[in-house]
Amino acid sequence: MNNRKMTSAFSIVEAIVGMAITAIIMSIIFVVFSIVTERMMDYKNQNESICDLNRLTYSVNKDIFENEKMTVIDNEITFKGYSGENIKYSFLEDYTLRNNEIFIDTFKIKLNQIHIDTVKSKSEQFVFQKLKFNIEINENKMDLKFYKRIYANELLLKENNEK
Repeated sequence: MNNRKMTSAFSIVEAIVGMAITAIIMSIIFVVFSIVTERMMDYKNQNESICDLNRLTYSVNKDIFENEKMTVIDNEITFKGYSGENIKYSFLEDYTLRNNEIFIDTFKIKLNQIHIDTVKSKSEQFVFQKLKFNIEINENKMDLKFYKRIYANELLLKENNEK
């Protein structure tokens, strides 16, 4: 009286083959995930650098046009406002600080050189202060140029002060 029921199951060899195929698929997924993660980190770092460059350019342009006087001493630029407030840019080894009286802003941009000059327009009717930054971002060097128009009353005051 052998009344045993047969139950269907996997053999040991089939289970081992299934586990080996699963391990191969998992290792391929892990390698693809590592590559995608690395590319995403590269994209994030590049995007942060571009964002810092845009913020720096916007801040300097805004400070040039909204303030009365711009002076450069060593690796610092100071903007003096019409109502007496000061904004100072300090260029440190690997980053730039913008120090407003209210807050401090940090840009991860390395400055190589600051150059300030006075230039005239092609028609020689207008005089501008030209501010040139030589910066390094993502191991690429580039120049940023900013211009501030100097009005006649400022030129006359400067002339009177020199006499």
